[in-house]
Amino acid sequence: MSADFGEEGGRHDWWSHEEVVKWIDQLQQQWDWLQRQKHNPPRNAWQAIANTLSNAKQNLQQALNSVNQGQMQNAENNIASARAVLEGFVRPNPWLLSGSAQRKFVEELRDGGMPLEAALIVCHWLKQDLGGPQINFIVSALLQWELYERGIKDRMKTENAALKRLVGEMQSTLTQYQDAEHTQTSRFDELHGQIAEQSAKQQGAFDTAQQTRDTAWEELLNHTQAELNTLKETYDKHMALAAPVEYWDTKRKKHRLWSGISFGAIVAGMGGAAYFLHSELQSVGQAVLASKAVETATTAQVAGTTTMQALTDSATTWHLGSFILLATLSFWFIRLLVRIFLSNLHLENDAAERVTMAKTYLALIRNDDLPKGDNISTVLAALFRPTGDGIVKDEGVPPSTLEWFTKLGR
Repeated sequence: MSADFGEEGGRHDWWSHEEVVKWIDQLQQQWDWLQRQKHNPPRNAWQAIANTLSNAKQNLQQALNSVNQGQMQNAENNIASARAVLEGFVRPNPWLLSGSAQRKFVEELRDGGMPLEAALIVCHWLKQDLGGPQINFIVSALLQWELYERGIKDRMKTENAALKRLVGEMQSTLTQYQDAEHTQTSRFDELHGQIAEQSAKQQGAFDTAQQTRDTAWEELLNHTQAELNTLKETYDKHMALAAPVEYWDTKRKKHRLWSGISFGAIVAGMGGAAYFLHSELQSVGQAVLASKAVETATTAQVAGTTTMQALTDSATTWHLGSFILLATLSFWFIRLLVRIFLSNLHLENDAAERVTMAKTYLALIRNDDLPKGDNISTVLAALFRPTGDGIVKDEGVPPSTLEWFTKLGR
């Protein structure tokens, strides 16, 4: 709020409701000595001053209430009314202000032991009725004022006007400086608030980022520690299973080698047996043909026929018997090689299963996919379980030739 009190009073600015109310209260306190006089004219003058200032304060209070209620238009109207009351009262009476020469004259007169005369001069300025006090006080007051006023007019009329203008200019300049100071203060407060807000944002962003980094670092540290623990556990389990795995892998390779050798022996034996039996079969056939030729050649000789035929049949029978015996031995040998081959094949598969199980167990430990428990005992028990001989039982192969002959004989 601002008010222009004319050339002598200058321009006054107030930046808050409390500031203007404080200024009005101070002005009232500076003139309340009028009400302490025992005559009615000074009291009436005081009532005029107090009522006018109270009206201005009332308008300002209504403006504050309107602002609190959000009625900005009513607030502006009340502020304008308060400004009009103050300007309408102070402009024609600039002696009310502290920088006035007239007020200084009255205060010096009051402080000099003539308070009633000073109060009557104020009544005269306010055009109040001076009736009531004794005439000598009234005459003294008017005489003091007239002498003061005439002395100034006679000697310092020009200086007085210049001083009045100077006071007004100084008040206006002071108001401008106050405006500039208030603007700078407001700007400083605004900048300080912006800096504080920006600082709070930066601090919040930094704290959030730091917390995120701490969380990420903690998670990474925990993950790395878990990886190291898993690697250590895997290494320990690997060292515990390294020797068994190597043992069974070596055994698997050995059985695989022997299964290959036995398979080759089977093929070679079958080929050799086939060739040998084929040769023997041809020899038996030739023996039969020879016996038939002998039988035909000795048909005419009746006496020696029986003896020669017996000898021929006996040689053929022994030849056929040896062929059957050799065939049986060949089939038995081939069957033995087949059982050796199947035994090594089964043992090789068993060793491969054990190696695969151990390696799978290590891989599951590395990936932390195994349930918690005493798994190593289970794995070691499976690795070192009793091993069979791998021999295929008789019921697992077709019956031999001798068995066929035995069954046919029954």
